[in-house]
Amino acid sequence: MLSCVLLPCAGYTYALEFNTEFLNIDGHDGVSLGQFTHAHYTVPGNYVLDIVVNQRYFGTRSIAFKSGDQPQQSYACLPPSLVETFGLKPDLYKRLPRIADGQCVDLSVIENASVTYAQNLGRLLISLPQASFEYDDPSYIPPAAWSEGLDGALLDYRVIANSRQTTGSASSGDSTSLQSYGTAGLNVDAWRLRADYQAQQVTGNQGGGNNGQAFQLNRLYAYRALPSIRSKLSVGEDYLNSDVFDTFALRGASLSSDDRMLPPNLRGYAPLISGLARTNATVTVSQQGRVLYSTTVTPGAFSLQDINSSVQGTLDVTVREEDGTEQKFTVTTAAVPFLAREGELRYKLSAGQPRLTGRGGTEPSFVASELAYGLSRDWTLYGGMLAATDYVSSAVGVGRDLGVFGAVSADVTTSRAKLRWTGETAVGNSYRINYSKHFDAIGTDLRFLGYRFSDRTFTNFSQFVGDPDSYALNSGKQRYSVMLAKRFAWLSTSLSFDHSTFWDAAPSDRFGLTLARSFTLGNVKNINLNLSAYQTKNAQHSDAQLYLGVSVPLGGNAIMSSNVQRSSAGASSTNVGYSYDDGDGMNYQVYGGMGDNKYVNAYVGQRAATYRANASATTDGSTYRSLTGEFDSSLVATRYGVAAHGNGSNGDTRLLVSTDGVPDVTFTGRARTNSQGYAVMDGLPSFQAYEARVNLEKLPLRTEVSNPIQRLALTEGAIGYVSFAAAQGHNAFIELIRPDGQPVPFGASVQDKHSHKEVGIVGEAGVTYLLGAKTGAELVARWDDSHSCALATLPDEDVVTNVATTVRCL
Repeated sequence: MLSCVLLPCAGYTYALEFNTEFLNIDGHDGVSLGQFTHAHYTVPGNYVLDIVVNQRYFGTRSIAFKSGDQPQQSYACLPPSLVETFGLKPDLYKRLPRIADGQCVDLSVIENASVTYAQNLGRLLISLPQASFEYDDPSYIPPAAWSEGLDGALLDYRVIANSRQTTGSASSGDSTSLQSYGTAGLNVDAWRLRADYQAQQVTGNQGGGNNGQAFQLNRLYAYRALPSIRSKLSVGEDYLNSDVFDTFALRGASLSSDDRMLPPNLRGYAPLISGLARTNATVTVSQQGRVLYSTTVTPGAFSLQDINSSVQGTLDVTVREEDGTEQKFTVTTAAVPFLAREGELRYKLSAGQPRLTGRGGTEPSFVASELAYGLSRDWTLYGGMLAATDYVSSAVGVGRDLGVFGAVSADVTTSRAKLRWTGETAVGNSYRINYSKHFDAIGTDLRFLGYRFSDRTFTNFSQFVGDPDSYALNSGKQRYSVMLAKRFAWLSTSLSFDHSTFWDAAPSDRFGLTLARSFTLGNVKNINLNLSAYQTKNAQHSDAQLYLGVSVPLGGNAIMSSNVQRSSAGASSTNVGYSYDDGDGMNYQVYGGMGDNKYVNAYVGQRAATYRANASATTDGSTYRSLTGEFDSSLVATRYGVAAHGNGSNGDTRLLVSTDGVPDVTFTGRARTNSQGYAVMDGLPSFQAYEARVNLEKLPLRTEVSNPIQRLALTEGAIGYVSFAAAQGHNAFIELIRPDGQPVPFGASVQDKHSHKEVGIVGEAGVTYLLGAKTGAELVARWDDSHSCALATLPDEDVVTNVATTVRCL
């Protein structure tokens, strides 16, 4: 019978009334059910709400609720600036009606669209059909939603110290070194000022005998994103970023399309650096003398994938072992062929002077440009020109998106250079083919396959402005590169090969092969077997390395491992080690083995919210001992104060989060709020969706977060900011009394005065159970739309008894 009473009422959203006779309450003056009588009705006013569209967070905004055309009707006013960030199809967005004198966008014309205010969560839930969006990609956020972040300053720094002592006849090999690499930066509105530095102090026989102190600014430049044209403007000392011409250092200005502003499936790959280390080695990645990345790695195979994806060209890699030996090789960065969608124009413009680090060169003014235009049927036509006094280089090429077969491009570059040291004019061509493809169905990633052939007389710009004595030696003949990865159900493989030949110098080769398998043996699961082989051959040296390693879990976080390494130079080593990770950022490793001599190594590392550090000691007991330490950290200074965090890199994008003063809130990763309630998340992607997540399993006692997931996209180098509604509150059983001594009416809503979040509903005789009331929060009871009263201070501790504590309204 009750269902028969309720069902006919379901359609009356604005005229529903409750029969208070169902409530066994003496008198009706103490009953206020107004907030339940009108579906979706909210008292007009401004509310601070989390905006959630199709379960994706779009920031916290002050939303105005306005009165509708009918009595007891209201609606959320969605300003055009907010709706623009949803990523709707441009034509659809333009057709949406504007109401309230253009202040609000009406989404009701979209079929199946809905806007719901979840009062208990403080959220505005918006549901839109997927067909309304420009891109069917959950990770894509349109440019209108990108945030420039806060004004502020930052410092990323990495310090590596090493001391090596030798005994006996080799005592002259004693050395110490202290190196630091980092980036200082300043953010003002959309502008980013960055200064990359490297410093070192070396004593003894290390680094080729370069003793003394050295400090160098590799780059001093400013840049900003131009989202409206999906481009980047850079001025100062930087590097030519080109898909057509070879990279070189410049002093000037550049304006170029930024592929990272495109949807994810149209972006390129980040470089992959892999190799082998015999000891706790220092791996340094540089380009034309500028250190891009440096870190210490533990013995065995290593793979570094966190190099900035905007880095292009040939990278120089140096692996320096603790015993002082070094291995060097070059890696060609992977790149998707230069393609554009139909009707899309992509461009790069640069002007200035080259920056030279050696002697004998010149620095003429130059201009460079390149364009790519998307034609029909997935074809792209592209080309470019680089010109200076007595030098011009032009390129033309064509690319094709082959769909399931990948993407390919081919181009030819012609150079004409009047050589200043001979007066002769050299004219030559360089031919290039690139191909890339990710084969989803078979789990294969052909990251890059490229081939280039250059005439003897082809002259790139670096050769033209450089030292005449090295002109011929730098004359490349041909180069081909391939990077291939394949994952089978039982085996993971990767292959890389880079071959270069020169007209007047010895060829250079780099080959790498890695096989990895995880299997179960008896009751032991997740046994890992790794086989790696690398061969490097160039004018300086030739070496082949073979590595075979196995790791066996011992239960918990302990692992026993063993590996064998052998080099074609005759060096070989075998070791056995034990490692342990406490699960909270601290890890230890002890291993010993036999190479030229018996040796032992101890390693300890710590990954914390505000720093990363490690230290290791190695000795063979007779000829040398080595100590190495590394400390990485970053600082961010904004109007909210100064906060440290673990591992920023090159002034990259990061996010400052606030938990309303609540400390020790942990986020996914290792970020944790400090005593002021702030934490910094680093390594965020630029122009892409990022979700900052609270680790709910590690929340402190009596701490609640009503919006544990925040989603946003930041421009390059931004210091983003989001606030999590965290509270160290408590539950309270109270009795609410009005100033006249009467209880607050049954059905009244108890809300946070500022956010309007509901924390309780008043029961009979003013008795209310509050959930998660924030300590010190200003609460207010509201009823009948026009009546309210502010609550006095709540009890400090949890009060959950059979007797309610009396709290009077002010």
